[in-house]
Amino acid sequence: MKKVLFFITIVLLISTASYCVKIDGRFWDWTDIGDFHKCRSRALSRDRSGLDMDTVKLHLTGKFLYIYVEGRSVKGKKPDDGSAVKGSSIRVSFSSSQSPLNRVRISTEPSALWQIKVSKPEMESVVYGSKKNKYWSRGRIGRKYAFEIKIPVFRSTKGVHIGVAGGPIIAVSEDQATSRNSLSEVLINSVDMKTHRLVDTVSFTIKKGMLQ
Repeated sequence: MKKVLFFITIVLLISTASYCVKIDGRFWDWTDIGDFHKCRSRALSRDRSGLDMDTVKLHLTGKFLYIYVEGRSVKGKKPDDGSAVKGSSIRVSFSSSQSPLNRVRISTEPSALWQIKVSKPEMESVVYGSKKNKYWSRGRIGRKYAFEIKIPVFRSTKGVHIGVAGGPIIAVSEDQATSRNSLSEVLINSVDMKTHRLVDTVSFTIKKGMLQ
């Protein structure tokens, strides 16, 4: 009987953990989360080093939107041993499809490990994160490298707002009757912080029902 209870407990713990994303640079907890967007290949510049993006995953929970960005570490046109990724910044921007002036930007900086900066026009920027409560991390998975980021979300009668209260909506409230389909436009940039040059960029739209 004890063995059966022990086995059931282990199964429940594994099942629960599979739905719990942790910001720790270990990416096994993203296994059951499908790709949200596949990035198109693009010509790389010789004078830029950083993350050449390949896959983006999104996972919405009660308090956070989790973002996973996977790709290659590159120096110029060639892959490298991962050193280029260590000098990269990932910057994510959300803007409302209905009101483009309603936008927020989230940035990670290699000089500020674990911290993200959330910025919105006409509002003071807010910094989240510490060594004990990480808001971003990076790591390696096989031959690929990835960043994972968590962004605060705020809920209202209209739905789920990203970054700040009243920010762009990424999920519509079930009680909100609306015919709008496109909610937010997303732009993700990989930046070489040594030269402050753009390495790679990707954009896509979050539509109604994509994030539950």
